[in-house]
Amino acid sequence: MKSEFITSLLLMSTVGAAANAQDPTQLDPTAANLRHAGHIYFNIATGEKITTLIDPGDRQDAVSLQPSSYIWIADTGAQCADEGFSTEFFFGLDDPTRSTSLSLNAVCFDWGDITPNTVVDIVQIHWVSDHADTDTDSDSIADGIEGFAANWIYWDAMNGRSPQLDCTSLPIIQFRLEGLPGEYPEDTATLAFWTADLDLGASFGTSLTFEIGDTDSNKQGASVHNPRLDLQDNDSDSIPDIDHDNDGLADWGWSIQFIQPGTVDIDNADSDDDTQTGIDGDPAAFATAGIVFGSPTPGHAEMDTAGNWEWVSDGPTAGVTEDAFALASTTNPDGSGLMTIAGTFFFGGLECVADPTSGQYTPAAHFQTILYSPGFGCTPDIAGNPDGSPDGTLNFIDISEYLSLFSQGEPCTDLAGNPDGSPDGQLNFIDLSAFLAAFAAGCP
Repeated sequence: MKSEFITSLLLMSTVGAAANAQDPTQLDPTAANLRHAGHIYFNIATGEKITTLIDPGDRQDAVSLQPSSYIWIADTGAQCADEGFSTEFFFGLDDPTRSTSLSLNAVCFDWGDITPNTVVDIVQIHWVSDHADTDTDSDSIADGIEGFAANWIYWDAMNGRSPQLDCTSLPIIQFRLEGLPGEYPEDTATLAFWTADLDLGASFGTSLTFEIGDTDSNKQGASVHNPRLDLQDNDSDSIPDIDHDNDGLADWGWSIQFIQPGTVDIDNADSDDDTQTGIDGDPAAFATAGIVFGSPTPGHAEMDTAGNWEWVSDGPTAGVTEDAFALASTTNPDGSGLMTIAGTFFFGGLECVADPTSGQYTPAAHFQTILYSPGFGCTPDIAGNPDGSPDGTLNFIDISEYLSLFSQGEPCTDLAGNPDGSPDGQLNFIDLSAFLAAFAAGCP
């Protein structure tokens, strides 16, 4: 990837928002053919960027780690493949063909459940783009579109219910990527779909690793966290903000907001405080930008709560689940810059049709996202589920899996070695001892 990826750390105050009804509004998914154009690996510390072009029929898995390193995943794919469908969906968040006021500068929120005190050191992000790109150096890789960017924010204490979304959601960290690639070569029949892994942990004194759902004020080696969320009750409902649905898991979420070319001064090359002077990109390059749908993997729980709307049930989605998401706007008449929640939406709930010739199916609204831990979410719990993911129970299966990965030289088994207890890049008895000690201590 040749364009400049700018990554920034932003610690923010609680978002302000308007309260809305619990029941979501049904939307239609965006219809278009997607082509997975490429996958990008970006290292925060070194600035290393590796672009892998995706050939037809290929499927790029995120990072070359074992599935047990996943700590939360809603991976993309056809949700009704067992019924014969291969269709995938995306949501055109910035869509110039729509008349809604949210067709520009909209913010999309999605959320789920995760084990408290979870450290994240790699995130997978993605975007869909109909922007025409160029390749001026003829290396067959898109150069990136000037002025086309997006902000990704990861949040604590989010589960989408109003008014809790405005009262309790706390941002942890923000990444802004600039010069995002688009469609190259330009293809009127498809939209380009890009994925990227952001490696947040590093050995050069730079780290943007973050902790979700802190309950003990111990960052566990992470650089960023919101301390002791279990003590906070900002909405005064006698339930800790960290766990609105009271299921023992930490509520968290993520959001994305696109920046279209020719709308904002992104790089501040003119060194002023006005985002409307020195604007980057050509406003004529405005085009559709969106995100793809995913499907939760068993063992990686999403939201499940009581109320007027059953957001989603944990586990596989096929034929049984629904999901909701929130949309917001940062374009306010008062110029405050606060987010105003426009409402909560869904796509009708997942419905598979047994006969592929009888019509289309309705997708669930899970948006693709993948989180990785430095080693494992709860270090000793690394296996047990049928898909190889952690099952929340410590037993001989976890020990066997660790020893197997260790013998294969897998980097995720490097758990210790440095004086501060962090991984040292070598696999030896120190790592085995650290795993067994963690196993004996149990999970939080």
